[in-house]
Amino acid sequence: MTAFEHISALLSFVYALALTHLLSRAGELIIARKRVTFSGLTTLGMVNAGLLVVFNWIDIWNLRSVAAWDIASISIQLALVTSIYLACVLISPKPSEEGLLDMESFFWKQRIYFYAALVSVLVLSMLANLDFLKSADVGRFLQENSYTLIFFVPTVAALVFSSRAVQWLAGLGFAAGCIGFAIVFDASLR
Repeated sequence: MTAFEHISALLSFVYALALTHLLSRAGELIIARKRVTFSGLTTLGMVNAGLLVVFNWIDIWNLRSVAAWDIASISIQLALVTSIYLACVLISPKPSEEGLLDMESFFWKQRIYFYAALVSVLVLSMLANLDFLKSADVGRFLQENSYTLIFFVPTVAALVFSSRAVQWLAGLGFAAGCIGFAIVFDASLR
């Protein structure tokens, strides 16, 4: 087993937990739908968290040429995937066995925490991209970090401005950014 395989196995496990959390909560919301007031903003946040999980997991493949993994690199990668997991937890409401769940109210209570978690994801992503400097594709460090900087615009806007319109624009912008990132950087794995 290579160092990359060993590290990516651990990271993949946490990514799988994050995706499982999102899917479990989505299933619980569907089952409890008669007691749940739907929110497009919460749903968009959950979709964005899911995109973040899947596309970041796919992107670790690009680090396979890194021969040596030091404790700093491992720690940053683990902190990144942990912050993605926390973002998934923060945006995914859990319906109680009884009583109503207002997903819209949940969104507004969690908004600042969710977007703060996304800011930490972006900062940690930029630090984690330092590993590209040890890979066969050194130029990817600057490419991915330049693209990641764009994500700060909708994320910080959603964190700072509580306008409903800003929340929608930020959420849709974040989703478009995630999809664009996957197309630009990970359209095919080689």
